[in-house]
Parts: sequence; structure tokens; C-alpha cells
Amino acid sequence: MGYNPHGHYELWVEGTTLFAKVSGSWNMECAQEFEKEFMALAKHFSGGWGHIVCLNDWELGTLEVSEVIERLVEWCIVNGLERAANVYQPSALKHAVINKMIVSEQDGFVRAAFDNLQDAADWLTEEGFPTAIE
Repeated sequence: MGYNPHGHYELWVEGTTLFAKVSGSWNMECAQEFEKEFMALAKHFSGGWGHIVCLNDWELGTLEVSEVIERLVEWCIVNGLERAANVYQPSALKHAVINKMIVSEQDGFVRAAFDNLQDAADWLTEEGFPTAIE
């Protein structure tokens, strides 16, 4: 018997960009639900795509979360993810955890971190994935 998911997220697609907003402290069950929903949305892209994730309200998670996110990142790169923008206020701890889970560059994939959503959207747009923030 598993635990109930702990943590929250929202996922949506605009154009060729998959958006995520994550919050709370995640357990493995939340990470697995996120992975499943994320993959279902990403499967609709027919070519390269971008991703922007807002992490300001994310309070990290259990150790098992890392395994799920690392697996999801590999799946994303194999399935056309070309650019990912992480958005969070400067935090040495978040920086270390995210860098452990997500590669910075691999097989044409590039990830960058920003302290605000507008800079992240501008970067994705410059990289070929028009992303507007309202």
C-alpha cells in the first residue's frame, strides 16, 4: 500500500512549450503522478519542444523523488525536449538538488536557470520556442 501524494503541481501547454508550476514538499507518489501527466502532455509534441518550470514554491522532496525526476528528464530528452528553463529565487540548496537531478546539456538539450519568469520566457523565445508570459 502506497502513500497519498504529497506536494502540488500544475501542468499546461502553450504552443511548443510545456509549463509546470510546482509547490510544496514532494513525496514519490506526487513525483510519479507528475511524471505520468507530464509525459501524457509531452507526447503531443511532434517535433522539438521547450519546458519552463516555476520552482519558487517547491520545498524539495524525499530522496526517491530524484530517481523519478532523473528518469523523466531522460525520457524528455529522448522525446524531443530541447530547452528547459528553471525559475527560482537564488537558493544554494535548490541549485544543488536541481543540478543533481537534471543535466545541464545532453544530446542537443540545454537547461538554464533564471530568477524570474520573464527572463526565462525571453530565453526560450530566443532559443526557438516562443513563450509569452501574461
